[in-house]
Amino acid sequence: MSIGIPIALLALAGSNGFYKRYVTAKGVKHDCADNLKENDDILLLDVRAYNISYKDPIEGAFELPVAYFIRSYEEIPDRPIHIIASDEMEKNMAVRMLRKKGKNVISYSLTEENCGERMLAH
Repeated sequence: MSIGIPIALLALAGSNGFYKRYVTAKGVKHDCADNLKENDDILLLDVRAYNISYKDPIEGAFELPVAYFIRSYEEIPDRPIHIIASDEMEKNMAVRMLRKKGKNVISYSLTEENCGERMLAH
């Protein structure tokens, strides 16, 4: 029994889907999208699902949900990217997929948080 648990944990941790979703993507700083709206050099990329983003649009953001990356990533302009995601899992997946395609992801923000308060805490 003691051997079964570590093997099960290794199988779960080694699973590609688990890693892509739940292990934090390193090297991407947390920032507020509002701080970047005036910077034309940085692309605000809204990766939230369309049924969420249309209810709460981000002004000036390029919208492309994570689910559409594989077939439509070529549409993403070639500029440094700030990801706008609903949660950590969506952010982690977007960062990894974009990096795999050679995109430069520099920062992210999550719409589920009050960005101003979170930035003051750090």
